[in-house]
Amino acid sequence: MSQIPIEEHGWNFYPETCPPDQDFIEYLEKDSKGRMVSVFHLGPGMHHKVGLWAATQENVFVRAISITPEEIIEYIRLATENPILNSRYLVDFGDVHLLNLYLLPRFDYITLFHLGEISSQVYDPDYPSKSIPETVNLMMHKLCIGGQILFFENSVAWGKIKPLINLEFDNNCSFIKSNYKSITIYRKTGV
Repeated sequence: MSQIPIEEHGWNFYPETCPPDQDFIEYLEKDSKGRMVSVFHLGPGMHHKVGLWAATQENVFVRAISITPEEIIEYIRLATENPILNSRYLVDFGDVHLLNLYLLPRFDYITLFHLGEISSQVYDPDYPSKSIPETVNLMMHKLCIGGQILFFENSVAWGKIKPLINLEFDNNCSFIKSNYKSITIYRKTGV
């Protein structure tokens, strides 16, 4: 069996080339309107921008996943220095393509900004992962009614995964598509 394809170096925040985290924060400030919300965030980066922002809010709770040990180590450092971070932001190590339906709660927002960027393992027959469409479908099922799945269309993988994502959402009429700055949003309207 193949191993998890660990990324050795975490990603830093470059707003000019990768703005979706900042755009998501702005969007969430407007869209959540102060109500309690839960967020699943793929790829927190070395900056942990979304999680650190959530720790300053009373109503936002973020669970992230990273395939990069360096990002996990940085989270441990940040959470050790600021214990309140642990009550509003958690980061798991793992591959989003291995997530199990039974281990995830329902979320109000799911960010998949970097889906497909480091997903070559899904094509390895010895690797026990879900395909990109299966991963998106799992996330659709973990979304609350009215919840949203968000993508970054300037991701380096978008051209490759867009047809797969469009097919998943085209086959499911329970979603309405919209955009906010650099992010594409699919809002769940039904079961």
